[in-house]
Amino acid sequence: MASLISENLKFFSLFFKSRDVMIFNGLVALGTVGSQELFSVVAFHCPCSPERNYMYGLAAIGVPALVLFLVGIILNNHTWNLVAAECRKRAMRNCSIPATFLLFGSIAGRAAVAPVTWSVISLLRGEAYVCARSEFLNRNTFLDFPIGKGQEDMAKFPCKDTPTELLVFKEEVIRRLKYESQFSAGF
Repeated sequence: MASLISENLKFFSLFFKSRDVMIFNGLVALGTVGSQELFSVVAFHCPCSPERNYMYGLAAIGVPALVLFLVGIILNNHTWNLVAAECRKRAMRNCSIPATFLLFGSIAGRAAVAPVTWSVISLLRGEAYVCARSEFLNRNTFLDFPIGKGQEDMAKFPCKDTPTELLVFKEEVIRRLKYESQFSAGF
């Protein structure tokens, strides 16, 4: 019985060692999805202002992704091997151009898991995109849209204080923008 348990433990150990990168990337992606959900609930609130919506929405998608990428690079052991001049210590034996290119590719590839996950989840949810793009919708594409309503009013579509005469258009505006956002997540 003990040998059977020992065999199974060895099998699981070998299985996870051979797939440690895949498991690590999966855990990073799951952590990023959880962080994105928490950010959406706790920290993301569209300013509902034509001067601020666009920058705020783009920042909500891009800044955390950039921070996650930089943290991924900093936490990668290979980065610190390069910084510590590993190539010079080895007398440039293993640091040919292809080897260095592969090392940089490995560092960037591992660091890109979290930011790509963040960006895709943000675009699939569409809240930041709706905030950023609401004021830029063409009012002429909506049937019977009130004349005299401008960017100030369009910027309020993602918010609770949408003008009452525009409430009938709110669902359609958000649906269109979420469609655009989800479509762009596929590319």
